[in-house]
Amino acid sequence: MNDSIDNKTQIKPSLIKNVREDDKTRFAPVKKDTAIDDEKTRIQLARQHSGDNADKTRFMPQQQAARNAASVTDSSPDEKTRINITPYSEQATNNHFTSQGSIEEHTVLKGRFVLEELLGAGGMGVVYKAKDLLKIEAQDRDPYVAIKVLIDEFKAHPEAFIALQRESRKTQRIAHPNIVTVYDFDRDGDTVFMTMEYLDGKPLDKLIAQYRSVGLPHSEVIKIIEGMCAALIYAHAQHIIHSDFKPGNIFVNNKGIAKVIDFGIARAVAKVEHREESIDDRTVFDAGNLGALTPAYASLEMLEGKNPDVRDDIYALGCIAYELFTGSHPFNRVHADEAKRQKLKPKKIPGLSKRQWRAIEHALAFDRENRAQSVELFWQEFTRSASRAGMFFLLAALMLGGAAGAYYQFKPAPTVMLSEDQVRNEIEQKLRLEMKKKAIAELYAQASFTLEWENQVWLEIQELRQLLGRTDSWLLIQESNFYTLYLQKIEAALTNDELENAQLWHTNASRYAGDEALLSELAKKISAALAERERQALARQQQQALIALEQERLTKEKQLKLQEEQSQAKQHSDFEAALANVNKPLLCNSTIDMRDFEIAIAKLRSLNPLRYKQEEPGIVAAMAQCIKKIGATFPDRAEVIKRQALRLFGGNSLLANIAIAAKDPCSISLAGLGARGMGSSCRDRLNGATKAPVMVVIPGKGSINAFALGKYEVSVDEMNEFCQQSGKCKIDNHLEAATPITNISMANVSAYLEWLSNKSGRNYRLPTLAEWQYAAKSTNALPDPNRNCKLNSRGIKKGSTLNKTSLGQQNPWGVVNHLGNAQEWVLQPGGSYSVVGGSFDTEMDECNFSKQLSHDGSADPFTGFRVLREIQH
Repeated sequence: MNDSIDNKTQIKPSLIKNVREDDKTRFAPVKKDTAIDDEKTRIQLARQHSGDNADKTRFMPQQQAARNAASVTDSSPDEKTRINITPYSEQATNNHFTSQGSIEEHTVLKGRFVLEELLGAGGMGVVYKAKDLLKIEAQDRDPYVAIKVLIDEFKAHPEAFIALQRESRKTQRIAHPNIVTVYDFDRDGDTVFMTMEYLDGKPLDKLIAQYRSVGLPHSEVIKIIEGMCAALIYAHAQHIIHSDFKPGNIFVNNKGIAKVIDFGIARAVAKVEHREESIDDRTVFDAGNLGALTPAYASLEMLEGKNPDVRDDIYALGCIAYELFTGSHPFNRVHADEAKRQKLKPKKIPGLSKRQWRAIEHALAFDRENRAQSVELFWQEFTRSASRAGMFFLLAALMLGGAAGAYYQFKPAPTVMLSEDQVRNEIEQKLRLEMKKKAIAELYAQASFTLEWENQVWLEIQELRQLLGRTDSWLLIQESNFYTLYLQKIEAALTNDELENAQLWHTNASRYAGDEALLSELAKKISAALAERERQALARQQQQALIALEQERLTKEKQLKLQEEQSQAKQHSDFEAALANVNKPLLCNSTIDMRDFEIAIAKLRSLNPLRYKQEEPGIVAAMAQCIKKIGATFPDRAEVIKRQALRLFGGNSLLANIAIAAKDPCSISLAGLGARGMGSSCRDRLNGATKAPVMVVIPGKGSINAFALGKYEVSVDEMNEFCQQSGKCKIDNHLEAATPITNISMANVSAYLEWLSNKSGRNYRLPTLAEWQYAAKSTNALPDPNRNCKLNSRGIKKGSTLNKTSLGQQNPWGVVNHLGNAQEWVLQPGGSYSVVGGSFDTEMDECNFSKQLSHDGSADPFTGFRVLREIQH
């Protein structure tokens, strides 16, 4: 293609500024100091990397300009092009690219590639999804390509420009299923771009981020590693080392196939004697001159600026494999030199066999000599299938290696002074023409006549017509050769009754036809064959008419039957869905929204009244259970639900007979909290009485169930209220109201407990000895040192009289005066009684938890009692 100087498209430098900081590749001149930012690619002098961030690609040129100058001046006067090196300037006139990295509508490069969508950006340039108008003209079903438009910093160096063009040619040579195909390298004015294979899928770094800290499924990991190994083995066989192998340069398509990207900017380490490349090519992209690396995936030797080696790619491969399995970098993105200094070791990956772990561990060795010597050996060690894996990759390399081909030498006129752009254009034209001729030869040799092959031939011929002109003798011979191939293919298609193919090939053959007489004869044969086929088809149609009518009748019958089955299935499905809406509230967490429940019941009844009648008993039973469950905790709420349910189900007897007990103020939720102040104690409501005993809830343990126990001993005031209301005892107004009641018989105590039970609807009684000791000891079994027991020592005198029931230190469960003050009645097995805890008249040393005396139940001034109320569980 001839470039027009006036038709230039400029990429603004600001386009690069909008590149995402994690992923971009940055070029900088050797003498320019740029701040190191970890997620970018740089050009810088080779040196030790310490403290740099880990995930960016860096470019490291060394004495590049000097070597390029030498490559020119060392040539003989008759064999060199005189290049007048001038500072590069950007003078684009047609700027189709905005400062935000987006594109204006209908931006077209070379009158062929329509840029439609911005896919991403990096330090090398910006990548677009583009539509190839020539592919559309050729009716290609997949007209899309990816186009990388190079940044201005890269274009400013002519030697780098030429090198990348050469590298594009090398990448085309290493075509492989696991390497992204590079189609071409071209320019439109000042806009330099590469056309590549367009892929649907996701970059590997995004997949790893998606599975951060957990890793991808092992089956997927093995498949991806196999694809990466295949790509590297093949590239290494072509003497090409990637040198910037990282997750961002690997793409996994929608079929799960891994494809390696950017081999075009990898180091070219092929030796001169094997590759026979020009000195300029070797100088620009020699391993010692230009290298790309990402610190987190760069080997120790790369960071030290040593010559590249396949084992550098193996180190990066080990890092990526580790990340695929775990979601994390093996050294937490610490650079290899620093990781070695810190003696870091990767944590073993769970779920891997010993051989698999050894393979990855060897790949991650800091020193080259300790790594696998080739990717093939790494894969063999990883799979332990040397013969199978080795033969697979070796055969792939040998079969595809034939793509390695011709080199190009340029011998310009010895006396012409050419500008930089003229040199570049001359090189481009010669390279492009040679590549196109080679492509035409390969297409002719293959001659598969697939749609893709035909489209590719037509694209190549059109481009050659633009390069050479339609009357070029060499091109006319090539077109004639393809025309002959088409004529032979059409004849074969007619013989094999492949008339559609014959028609298609007849149409496409006209593109290359010089003499159309033979083509016209073939057209007549095709028409006659099509007419005969149509006649036979009509006969078959008439013969099958009756069969078709019968099939139509059977089909209608099947459709009617199917519609009936579908209707019944839908009715069943709708009923099941409505039944689920009814059953959901009956899971009975804490309440039922009866409004929603009534709506659900109404819907269920309307869908299938007969089946609803069958389901209703189960629904009512579930509702009854739910009301009982709610009633145990929220009796008031349960009563409301019960009334609404009775109305909904017409006074159902099962629902009507549900008994809902009132809420227990001394619920199990208060167990062990009696010493925590307000709200931690409880008392029952007594019908017509006001002085119910204050109680605390004692938690259950072993054979002892939880129970409520009087926080204090029963007082004179509480006993007087009982006497007044019941008339079963005399009121004694001479006693202190707040002191414990004593001088009463067991008969009066029993009457009081019965009265409390009747008034509250709960069961009151005396505690057993075991219950009293369990509640008194609580959690620490420590007696109150100031308990009201008898003491006369060193001027301290205690006891001799009763104190108020509330006076004293409570134990951890809130019980007060359980030792001393008044000794307390407890029940013994067999119905007898004992008194426990000692009284104000008991010596302090004997006033303890084990103090126990038998008692006949008669009244005396030392004995009182404490109530126990049972809790329903």
